[in-house]
Amino acid sequence: MALPTPRARLVVRNPLLNYLLAALAAGAVALLGAPLLGQFDLANIAMLFPLAVLFAAIRLGRGPAVFAAFLSVALFDFFFVHPHFTLAVSDLQYLLTFAVLLAVALTTAELAARLRRERDTAEARAEEAAQARLAAESERLRNTLLASLSHDLRTPLTALAGLAESLPLAGPPLPPAQAELAEAIRTEALRTHTLARDLLDLARLQSETPRLALDWLAVDELVGSALQARAHALRERALTFDLPEDLPLLRADAVLMERVVCNLIDNAIAHTTARGQIVLSAQSGAGWLCVSVCDDGCGLPPGREQAIFERFVRAPHPPGAAAAPTATGDAGTGLGLAIVQAIMAAHGGHVSARNRAGGGACFVLHLPLPPQPERPPPEDNGGEPS
Repeated sequence: MALPTPRARLVVRNPLLNYLLAALAAGAVALLGAPLLGQFDLANIAMLFPLAVLFAAIRLGRGPAVFAAFLSVALFDFFFVHPHFTLAVSDLQYLLTFAVLLAVALTTAELAARLRRERDTAEARAEEAAQARLAAESERLRNTLLASLSHDLRTPLTALAGLAESLPLAGPPLPPAQAELAEAIRTEALRTHTLARDLLDLARLQSETPRLALDWLAVDELVGSALQARAHALRERALTFDLPEDLPLLRADAVLMERVVCNLIDNAIAHTTARGQIVLSAQSGAGWLCVSVCDDGCGLPPGREQAIFERFVRAPHPPGAAAAPTATGDAGTGLGLAIVQAIMAAHGGHVSARNRAGGGACFVLHLPLPPQPERPPPEDNGGEPS
């Protein structure tokens, strides 16, 4: 939504017209001073011309103001200084008058032009600040709406899933067709419940800085915990690991990091066949630890892997929209990767995407490595048998 512009000003964009208006302003001052000739001292009449310069500097810019300054001196000489209607002067003392008038006019032009620039800069900054406040307010309203909707949807969805699950137990066994429908209702209710949960989590992550319960984590324990949480879904997948034993420890929130790895595993499961292969690997170096989750699915468009991934994470698809290749397990909405990105950003890391040489895609977590804690030395029992 566009904000209203500041108050209208007489600012002409055509440079030639600006100079013409500056000339008209100087001419108007000359016409104003003509009746005063003989009534006032020439020095007093000369002080009228800086008014034209001031007008040009404020309204038209520095260049037209300087032009008005020189033109004012010329008009004062031509119309008011003897001999009239010529640029010649009968008394050399008027040269000093012209110099003072020109100096005053140029100083006025410079000061007024500087004030004009500062005013315009201040108002431009106020426009930018207003736009930033509007964007922040819109983002806050969006996140609040997502959180409210997600919270209000989860309870009825849980009840719907429970009712669908209890249908076969409520009486005589259901015919196969009705039993299949009841199971489909339960599955979709649980899937939508997961989607509402992810919307709520994403709104919380994006609306405020997450409070991290930081602790020292071993990568193998983190991966093992995530695999245990997804053990049922991984039964028909081939798993391969490449986790060196000397990997450094992570300083991270265990619950959130397990969510990150689980989301990437869900993504890999969603884009591999029943006997597909999933590879989990990790390596460290140069102050960073990289954890990769790769699959042998369809992959990302060649040459545009990271661009496609970043665009998809920034704008997750609404339910029912077309999903990007290798999105997430959350019904193809992209919420899983958006949550991964938000959690990684909270930890000072980021996510990248690339295709595998043999087909499929890899999502790589990049986490900064803090100074490692001192590990206790191995216990020494003095050589006595235990």
